[in-house]
Amino acid sequence: MHRALVSLVGVSALLACGPEAPPPAKSPPAPPPVAAAPRPQGDAGAVDARLGMMERHALWKAKKEADAKLAAELAAQEQARLMKFDRARLPQHMALLAFVKKARGQLDAAAAKAKGKPAGRAQIEKVVASQRKGIEAQGKALQKLDPKGGNSNIATDHDMSLQLLANDYPAALVGALSGDEKPLADARAELDKRQKKVESWLAELKKAKK
Repeated sequence: MHRALVSLVGVSALLACGPEAPPPAKSPPAPPPVAAAPRPQGDAGAVDARLGMMERHALWKAKKEADAKLAAELAAQEQARLMKFDRARLPQHMALLAFVKKARGQLDAAAAKAKGKPAGRAQIEKVVASQRKGIEAQGKALQKLDPKGGNSNIATDHDMSLQLLANDYPAALVGALSGDEKPLADARAELDKRQKKVESWLAELKKAKK
């Protein structure tokens, strides 16, 4: 009886304690850190973002100076090309300029004589008619001088002057007889601008030729 009691007590103790608890599971090791992807060498924006204000200003200034230098070199090359072309045709340019100045002088003289006269308009138109063939001939000479265009620095100025003398300028002189001075002022200003450019360019060509 006593043995049975001891046995039951032992079994009860074993049941109370239960099976041995398993040890706590270990946490998995942390993954190794991922290396950052290298920045592309040509990523100027990323590189510039890491620079300070002074460094960025220095880069901007250097680029601006390089662009200005390149633009100046290209402009000098273009200037030399135009001068070479027009210098070889200096006599033709001089003849065109002389014709424009003479034709304009004839029109101005006719307009001065026509003031206050009933037949003033007819006097101006008579001069215009006498100049027509000459203007056409100068236009052909100009076309022959620079047939492809874009090679002369003053071909456009010659052309505009001839067109003004053939149309707008005499029409403005006639209009001024009736008191409308604005078109004449505009035409004179345009002719003056073109003539001044041609004379300045030809003077530069003559100076470079010496």
